[in-house]
Amino acid sequence: MKHIIYSIYWLCLIFMSQSGFAQVNPDEVIEIIKNRESYPNYVLVAAHRGYWADYPENSQGAYEMAIALGVDIVEMDVRVTKDGQMVIFHDACLDRVTTGYGLLRDATWAEIQNLYLIMPDGQQTLQKMLTLEQALDYLKGKAVVSIDIKETGSLFNTVFVKILRMLKTKGMLGQSIVKGKMPFNEVQTLVGRAGTTLDEFIYTPIAFSNTKNLDQYIKDFVNSKKIHAFELVYKQSADPILEYVSLLNTNNIWIGQYSFWPETSDGVFAEKIPLTDTDPITRDYNFKDQDPNNFLDDGRGDWDWLFAKGANYVITDRSELMLDYLTVKGLRTK
Repeated sequence: MKHIIYSIYWLCLIFMSQSGFAQVNPDEVIEIIKNRESYPNYVLVAAHRGYWADYPENSQGAYEMAIALGVDIVEMDVRVTKDGQMVIFHDACLDRVTTGYGLLRDATWAEIQNLYLIMPDGQQTLQKMLTLEQALDYLKGKAVVSIDIKETGSLFNTVFVKILRMLKTKGMLGQSIVKGKMPFNEVQTLVGRAGTTLDEFIYTPIAFSNTKNLDQYIKDFVNSKKIHAFELVYKQSADPILEYVSLLNTNNIWIGQYSFWPETSDGVFAEKIPLTDTDPITRDYNFKDQDPNNFLDDGRGDWDWLFAKGANYVITDRSELMLDYLTVKGLRTK
């Protein structure tokens, strides 16, 4: 049975690569990222945790399908196990995405290797959690990678430096994006500690309306002339951060934004906020952009709204639908 499943899987990959979608060369994508002004009718597409409609998020299968579909960027999350192994995983807890339970940081890599990744409906798969090194080895030369570090505080800083050093050792800085929420001066310090520079990889700052010293935070990066993309997180039309769209456009900086796609008809399957226990829940977003006091009223589920507000670099959960949508809209023209 296992051989039949894998045969079907590889036939799907071959079909996708021969269909209307074309696999993208990572060097070409980096060229596009660094020259936004030359691509006015192009929207960058990043596969959020890979393509996980049919494969578990952040799995090798999800990455393979994303590449076959022709996305520009494969996005992944990094956390650290109890014994310091950098792994590809989004949640703080194992419960939602694996056959295990409890906090990831309480498990060793040896223990995690006994677990399997599961789908949102609870179906167990043959896929297992990857280390960062395993993921990078697979993706080298195949796709631009975007790394989202989920640890915080001093651990974020430690992991950030380790990742840059790993990318440098593997010769992958030139095909990599690393994201963060630190002020520009702190980024410069950590990049120097890693023995590299902001010219060698794509650093992408993330900003929210409640980011501390927001105006200075954004303008320090813009004025540095060292960044090519900015994740500007807006959720409603009244969001103050939208005031900075024109500044980023004037400086030919890509405006990155996440686009919602509920995993089930009931809503988004996620961890609790705050994390009172490890059991996942379903959040019923309505995507109406009407009530500024309701965080579930999030406009990002309306793709027309999302792009009308300024995004031209989208991090999506459903790459194939997004690529179709953008192609119809004339926004995948190089």
